[in-house]
Amino acid sequence: MAVASWCGVSLHASVWAAQEGVFVWELWGFARGSRPCLSFWHEVRHVRILFRDQTMAAIVVAGISYLTYRAYNKHKEKEAKKNDPGLIFHAKDQKGDARVRKIKNRVIIHGRLVYGMYDRFRRAPETEYKEWWTKVHYHLVPLESVLTEKELQLYETELEAERQHQYFGVFKRNKDSPLAEAPEWVVAIRGTEPEALVDLYNDAKIVLETLNSSTLIPLLEYVVRRLSQQHKHYNVHVTGHSLGAAAGLLVCRRLALEGYVLEGHFFNPPFTTVESLARSCAHVVEGVIKDALPEKVGHFYDFAKSTAKSLYHAVADADTEKTARKKKQAFDDFNKLAQANWSPYLYVNKHDLISRKFVSHFTKKIQGPVGEDPKKWYSSFTEFSEKLLGETETFHLFPSAHLVLTNTTCLQPVSAHMLWNWIDPNLSFTFEHTDLNPRPSST
Repeated sequence: MAVASWCGVSLHASVWAAQEGVFVWELWGFARGSRPCLSFWHEVRHVRILFRDQTMAAIVVAGISYLTYRAYNKHKEKEAKKNDPGLIFHAKDQKGDARVRKIKNRVIIHGRLVYGMYDRFRRAPETEYKEWWTKVHYHLVPLESVLTEKELQLYETELEAERQHQYFGVFKRNKDSPLAEAPEWVVAIRGTEPEALVDLYNDAKIVLETLNSSTLIPLLEYVVRRLSQQHKHYNVHVTGHSLGAAAGLLVCRRLALEGYVLEGHFFNPPFTTVESLARSCAHVVEGVIKDALPEKVGHFYDFAKSTAKSLYHAVADADTEKTARKKKQAFDDFNKLAQANWSPYLYVNKHDLISRKFVSHFTKKIQGPVGEDPKKWYSSFTEFSEKLLGETETFHLFPSAHLVLTNTTCLQPVSAHMLWNWIDPNLSFTFEHTDLNPRPSST
């Protein structure tokens, strides 16, 4: 495509270079009684106006698209809310598969409790957000009644943050519940609200594997721990969506390492750490760059890549003794989780870019001794990030899981991450218990 130019300089470049000088140049022209290069400046002005109009048009289109999507998402949420849970609770599965019936019941219960947390944070009318959990025969228990007076004082800062951000709630099953198999206690954690900056900040912590430093985690862990000690761990479930799924996994993983194995149901859990994103994108980016650039530039890319790797390892491996300790700890934790038989339920849409990495992670099982495949149990990025960001903690690496998979497309891939996909009485899914088959061995 030909590019308009003046004296060999593209007009787009001329706009930037000339915009500060237009006024002075034309003022000088007036002083001399003439308007030098008048047609050129008219053309420059035309390009500037055109560029401004195109930018405004792009902003308007983006805004309309965002509002349209929000409206669509709100519509789907309302549809999910209208679904009668009783139709699923009392429906008889054609195949008579007890596992499928259990999953459908769990999905409806846990999904609606999480949605209740979303609507409560959005300041929806109380009667509206309560409807999410009253229809599945649960009631919200105030945190003040879960913790003692001393504990309320101990976690005063975290409680204040929770009152502001309203991340999670503690639910108890009503005595009139028609489902005897429904969990007695459920801790439900909402996910990210794009308008909440603290949520986006916590999302960044997920990528950097520093979610353990969030103010959400200490209080959430203590509440879950207290419930499991008071009411037995098999009577307590933990559930969450997106950011809430990551927080729930982190807490349940910690407790499993101590021998408290809680049943967890996590919708669209993120597998988006820096290391996993880098591995997923590296071969694509490399192929595009090498195909698009000349051979000499491609060689320069290879050199830059090797230099960056050397720099990374130089920083990450500066303290080899500490790295060895962390690696051994990660390996021991992985084996502990295998022995504890902790297998959380992960609800993943195969079109969801944020969580679908769990599918490939568990599909490619460990071949040979566990110690020979560290990618399954150790995140090497933590060596680098700890030097810059402080203590890190992995939440997404564990030996086994119950994978519940669906192919719902909708407006993929964004809609594939939405919770309402799962609260559908006609939802079709596949279920698989996956085990990386870890066996204790030495690294």
